[in-house]
Amino acid sequence: MIRRLFLILLLLAPTAGAAGAQSLDEVLAKHAAAHGGLERWRAVNTLIITGVEVAFSTAAPFVYEWRRPDSSRFEHSILGKKMTIGHDGTVTWWVHELFEITKPTAVSEGAVLARHMAEFESPLIDAAAKGHKVELLGKDEVDDQPAWKLKVTRKDGFEETWYLDPATGLELARFDTTLDLPEAKERWTYYSDFRPVDGLVIPHRQDQEYSIRHVSLTIEKVQINPEIDPGRFQMK
Repeated sequence: MIRRLFLILLLLAPTAGAAGAQSLDEVLAKHAAAHGGLERWRAVNTLIITGVEVAFSTAAPFVYEWRRPDSSRFEHSILGKKMTIGHDGTVTWWVHELFEITKPTAVSEGAVLARHMAEFESPLIDAAAKGHKVELLGKDEVDDQPAWKLKVTRKDGFEETWYLDPATGLELARFDTTLDLPEAKERWTYYSDFRPVDGLVIPHRQDQEYSIRHVSLTIEKVQINPEIDPGRFQMK
């Protein structure tokens, strides 16, 4: 009788991985590996990414520059007007000709969201080293596709929700808040066209949806570890 009861309990007990359960560390490790590996990304000190942005049904070039640990610059245009968003690791600034801001100007506290308008390195890769906190919220779906759901609290305090493909570990979508003057708006970003570049795997297409807008970013060229003058990220 005892042996029979033991066998029944054994059959009923969940086995490791039987329900597809994953730990946060396992999910993050798979995500980093899918992007080319943690060590490869740690070896990236600078990035320059160029491509085409389509907004308001108008296509225009963009340039994104990034320098470790936390400097970035995104140049694009809106309705033919130049917009540059820079961050030197401490100060976020912009040039926004549509609003007659023609010289680099520090953004207000509410406009700091602008620095997240475009990014090409997942915050989930080496998240702890970047100062981000990540929580695994379990399983969910994106457009009827199974997904791991993760909450990211960035070093600057902003929160995002990321959805990863359990089969590949790559990102499917991100839900966050972006700046759509005069106020912040909820945004969905969808990722596709993943391609290897010098051992790194980068999504070459982003489709962003917020308010009544649809914005797409298509990468044409990726430069890894190019020389970039640190002054490019400073407000001057």
